[in-house]
Amino acid sequence: MSKVKEYNCRSCGAKYPKWTGKCAHCGEWESLVETIYNSKSARGEQLPVAEVLSLEHIDDTDSRSRWITEVDEFDRVIGGGLVRGSFGLLGGSPGIGKSTLILQLLGRFAKMGKKVLYITGEESPLQIKQRAERLSVSQRQILILAETNLESIIDKLKETRADFVVIDSIQTLYTDENPASPGSLSQVRETASLLMRYTKKSAITCLLVGHVTKDGDIAGPKTLEHMVDYVLYLEGAKKENSRILRSVKNRFGDISEIGLFKMTEKGLVEIKKPSWLFLDHAHSPHPGSAVFAAKEGTRTLFFEIQVLVGDTQQSYPSRTTMGIEKNRVQVLIAVLEKHLSYDFSRNDIYVNLAGGFKVLEPAIDLAAAAALLSSHANVALPEKSVFIGELALNGEVRSVPSLLERLKESQRCGFKQAFIPANSAIKDSRLLDSMNLSRIKTVRDLKEQIL
Repeated sequence: MSKVKEYNCRSCGAKYPKWTGKCAHCGEWESLVETIYNSKSARGEQLPVAEVLSLEHIDDTDSRSRWITEVDEFDRVIGGGLVRGSFGLLGGSPGIGKSTLILQLLGRFAKMGKKVLYITGEESPLQIKQRAERLSVSQRQILILAETNLESIIDKLKETRADFVVIDSIQTLYTDENPASPGSLSQVRETASLLMRYTKKSAITCLLVGHVTKDGDIAGPKTLEHMVDYVLYLEGAKKENSRILRSVKNRFGDISEIGLFKMTEKGLVEIKKPSWLFLDHAHSPHPGSAVFAAKEGTRTLFFEIQVLVGDTQQSYPSRTTMGIEKNRVQVLIAVLEKHLSYDFSRNDIYVNLAGGFKVLEPAIDLAAAAALLSSHANVALPEKSVFIGELALNGEVRSVPSLLERLKESQRCGFKQAFIPANSAIKDSRLLDSMNLSRIKTVRDLKEQIL
């Protein structure tokens, strides 16, 4: 077989026939690396010839049938159960609980009478057996294969005829047709492509486990996320017990839902009433602390945002954020300086979202601004209060989606006061009778009401 040389971008996975200093797709400099393929593997020779089909005559029976795992939080995220023949990807930082979740799912599928196969490239079968015993997962009908060579794996798939296959992890696989080392961009792309081709043809449901980079993205080329049917992330701080299963891509369902779990000695346990999960039940107000009502899918979750404003003698004061975008905090600081005549140039500012999770929606702006003002003035915010609203550059507070649902959940959880945008039309009489709604038009109104 002849050799084919290509250059691949380390950042985005783009292919080039010759080396260039800058990747035209992502704009990164010096990111192209040389990769040599065997021509059969690289160009896909000897593939079956595809047929031209009529759309109305395509059989979609398999795509309509779902396997209900009875792990309700997982089923919620995946769209009501795994679709037969789907090809998915699960990512998460090391030690977050990916292997635990996988083993529990395998146990559920085995109880349903499905033939399941766990292919491991990182752990020995003995280690997996010990984890199964610790988690009290039934080991009957769960097959284990410790292998990283793709050709051998496909031979075993033909032999076992498994219904559900988990590969932990895709970064450990390699194919004989590619001389690159396991985990390289070309190996990950090539092995995932060949594996997807075989499992789709054989109607095997396959789930890949992927490593993540320090930035939280799944390691490997971006084409990996494009070729799979769904991408799940398991999030959470290792020192915390709470875990969030989030879908960032799903061809068979919505991506707005999240699954909530708690890590215990017996594995991941579903959380049925998650509203107060990230908030201390004995929460008492203190300067620099505000409660925010976040909307995650059909759920309302409460987070505590903490801000510490301290004096500094440095020329460039520190701006440190955890759980919230740093650029968003920089914008909030600029808005407060502009419209309230504050000067934070001599202050270090530290912002933390309690619980170790991230919130990206702009509805957190009002809570962050209130906590910042509270810490700067060293004055505690009103007790049992919640903040919901987006802050504009002109200092106005804008309304956010699902405000009524957030307020109803706040009322149910015992909050007595809510700071909301002034232009919000709330007509629910029971809500108005039980909660004090403080309507905020601008950041100046916010300062006057909380300080």
